[in-house]
Order: sequence, then C-alpha cells, then structure tokens
Amino acid sequence: MDSIISLLNLVLEWFPRVFFGATIIFAAAAPVHYLKKLAWWAIGFKIFYAAILSLGQYYVWTLDSFTKPFLNYIFSYSWSRFWMEAMLSIALAFLFWFFLKALQKKEERFFESGETELGLVLALAIGWPDFVIFLPFAFLAVALFSLFRHSFLKEVYTTIRWPFVAAAVLTFLFSGKIFAILPFLSAIK
Repeated sequence: MDSIISLLNLVLEWFPRVFFGATIIFAAAAPVHYLKKLAWWAIGFKIFYAAILSLGQYYVWTLDSFTKPFLNYIFSYSWSRFWMEAMLSIALAFLFWFFLKALQKKEERFFESGETELGLVLALAIGWPDFVIFLPFAFLAVALFSLFRHSFLKEVYTTIRWPFVAAAVLTFLFSGKIFAILPFLSAIK
C-alpha cells in the first residue's frame, strides 16, 4: 500500500508540471484558433486537479482514527491548500487577458492575431504564485526583444508572442530558484 501511495504522490506531483509544460510548448506553436480551446483545457485541468487533491485528502483522512476528526475541516483545508491556488491562477490569468485586450484596443500595432489569448494560456500555465515572476519577466522580455529588433534588425515594432513565450519558459524552469533567492517572495507562496 505504501508503494502505491508513493507512486500516486509522484504522479500527482509531476502530472501538473508535465501538463503545463506541454501547454506552454503547444501554445507557442499552436495556430491561433486553438488557443481558446487550450485556455479552456488549462482551466479544466486546474479545477480537476484541485478536485482530485481534495478527494484524495478526504480519503486519506478517513483511513485513520487519528485523522478522522480533521474531516470537520476538509472544506477549509481543501480551499486553502488546493482550490485557492487554482482560483487565483484563473482569476489572475483573466485579469491579465483583460489588460492585454485593453492594451490591444489602445495600441493594436503591438499585437498579432491571437496574442492576447496566448497571454491568457501562458498565464494559466504558469499559475499562482509563479505569475508574480512571469509578469515582470514578460515585460522585460518584450523590452529586450524590442531593443534587439530595433538595434540589429532595424524593425520598429515587436509583438508579444515570442517575448511572452520566453518569459513563460524561464518562469516555468526557474521560478523555484527565484523564490529561494528572493525570500520576500516566499510570503505569497
């Protein structure tokens, strides 16, 4: 039984990383019309994953007489441990999307078709609390890409697709190290 629980813990720990890593890669290469579907898949996964973790926690607490009294707190525990992160991730991703849509209305020349949806998908894939790292990376990447394109390629405008993808990849790979280096960020984690 212990080996099954260990395997299940490993799957539950790595499955979201694999899913959202693949989401970032697919979003970078996907045609525009797939991005909204990909966003819905990411939202569905976040909700499904929070539900699985909640049910798993409930099941584990029912197994032992010591932990059975904790069942009175399963809703608040599940909310604070599993659901809040999922809901914050979804809410922040949509706020980011609304911001990008407003920016696109004001300065459409900086956006190609589907780039606001790409921002939504990437924000969903990064999730909370890593979004606080992704956001500055994204705008820094846009500035650096723009500087490079202007200086070396003599192009005036830079769209957000590749800078956002680069920021998402960097955040995905290094957010744990960044949180460790910057202890003031640990308060949100």
